[in-house]
Amino acid sequence: MTTSPPIPLIRLVHPQAFAGFAQETGAPMNRLLRRAGLPVYCDDPAALVPLRRAWALFEATAQTVDPSVGWHVGRFVGDNHLSAGLLKRLEHAPTLYQSLHRLVRLISSEASHLKLGIGERHDDIVFYTSYSTLKDWPGYAVSQAYQLEVYIDIVRHYLGRNWVPEEMGIEHSVVPAVAQEHFPDTRILPNQPLGYITVPRACLHRSASPPAPQSTQEESVTLSSDFDLVDTLRAMGSAYLPDGYPSVPRMAAVLEMSGRTLIRRLAERGLTYQGVIDEVRFRSATDLLRDSGLPIGDIARSVGFDDPAHFARMFRRVGGSSPRQFRKSVSA
Repeated sequence: MTTSPPIPLIRLVHPQAFAGFAQETGAPMNRLLRRAGLPVYCDDPAALVPLRRAWALFEATAQTVDPSVGWHVGRFVGDNHLSAGLLKRLEHAPTLYQSLHRLVRLISSEASHLKLGIGERHDDIVFYTSYSTLKDWPGYAVSQAYQLEVYIDIVRHYLGRNWVPEEMGIEHSVVPAVAQEHFPDTRILPNQPLGYITVPRACLHRSASPPAPQSTQEESVTLSSDFDLVDTLRAMGSAYLPDGYPSVPRMAAVLEMSGRTLIRRLAERGLTYQGVIDEVRFRSATDLLRDSGLPIGDIARSVGFDDPAHFARMFRRVGGSSPRQFRKSVSA
């Protein structure tokens, strides 16, 4: 069981982004930092500072520089100020859906007491953000605007730099003009219980990297000194799928190690065996759903599922949609 720090904390790099924006406008950055009770000369962006102090800086910048500073800073820095480790894990997720789930799980590396979540709707998901117990603190609305811009930037790694949500909710009572300027095609709803953006379900299967160009020749995996245990398991897993579920003992034997060692080495990377195999099954299934007319039940069996219902649950858990929804989205 994990617990939050006794007081809310945030990485220093985030208030530094606001101070830097203020400095660009001619405002005295050091003075704003001191007034907020934040360190002035710390050069470690990963250092943790009290959230209340950071929000005091947000609020002071909004009052002295620009009321819409949260929207401006969020758009200017995007997700560049997320920790490198977190950003790498988000970008390396197999799908956008998994990336958002990782963000929900790992956001405490950026700030404590922040609640992120994913709500399921028929045609889209709702990715929401809230400091549920801190809504009365000065700087809350500024922080929410900043967060929403950052989360949109993360989604754009998967859906392209021009992507905007169809719907956005903010807790503020008025939609700022700058939000309408940044997102002219987005329906922005004020007075919502949470800040949120929607993401179409048909897009949740997308990967961060664009697909490689189609070739008439079969491409082989490039083996290099960087090819590690996880790469090997992923590469070999697809070959064993048609034989049924590639169990831990079987794949450990193929890899010439014990099952316990395999599980431990994956855990050292923050991975689980089931998660890696589900990723392999998902990738193989999406290829078949996209490029073949096979019935879904046959595709389920080809990736090691005897029960199509179990296959559908795995597919939705990894990609955020059912196999049938995915096939419809890629054939539209």
